[in-house]
Amino acid sequence: MVYFAPVFIPETMKTVKLSIHNKKDLKLAANLDLPDGNVKTYAIYAHCFTCSKDLKAIININRSLTKMGIASLRFDMTGIGESEGDFSETNFSTQIEDFHSAADFLSKNYKAAKLLIGHSLGGCVAIYASLKLPYVKAISVISTPSEPSSLSRKLKNTKNRAIQNGFSITEIGGVKFKFKPQFFYDIESYSLKEELKKLKRPFLIMHSPTDTYNDISNAAELFKNAKHPKSFISLDGMDHLMLKKEDAFYVGNLIGIWAEKYL
Repeated sequence: MVYFAPVFIPETMKTVKLSIHNKKDLKLAANLDLPDGNVKTYAIYAHCFTCSKDLKAIININRSLTKMGIASLRFDMTGIGESEGDFSETNFSTQIEDFHSAADFLSKNYKAAKLLIGHSLGGCVAIYASLKLPYVKAISVISTPSEPSSLSRKLKNTKNRAIQNGFSITEIGGVKFKFKPQFFYDIESYSLKEELKKLKRPFLIMHSPTDTYNDISNAAELFKNAKHPKSFISLDGMDHLMLKKEDAFYVGNLIGIWAEKYL
């Protein structure tokens, strides 16, 4: 199925700064991006691994969504960006828990999110989180690995050092992160292939054939394992982080148009 959408550059959006308490009572920094007019529905965005809610691509995607009446919550997971907590004590499981905390906050203080969006590993987080959020109507993932455990393979040397020494410090995107063996044991315990069979929600997979971080074969695997209704959009010529603002606006526009039918 092919979707066509005009690329427009939104001017402004309203942003409300929030503080969300997770299950460990740590404060998660969050921003709720709102349309100028009425809110038609709410979304939650899971950032990529070691990224933050302030990644330019997320902000630009949300700008496109707000133009369609979709308010989107972006937040920093524990130990990331402006959120409290020690990153070395986190793992894939705690990221799912943080997503649930964000969903609970939005549901209690605004309205339940009907659309979930996840970028890279955040896509895996969004999928797993959705399985316990019955009110979610649609899920979109961008440049997402077919299995969260692929990160363990990418960080093979970090994993080996962590197991040997009890911890390992690795620089990612110019920031140093401390990993403990528990991080790798946890993420390797998940099998997304099996969980996709339980999804039973409209599912949009977006991936670039020129993505050098997560190969596009991941998108093919996700599509194969997911149940209908499912869709795939090739983000031709885009990089993993959607650094060009026009690319991010385009992605947000496509998500909004695709999701409209289900929201």
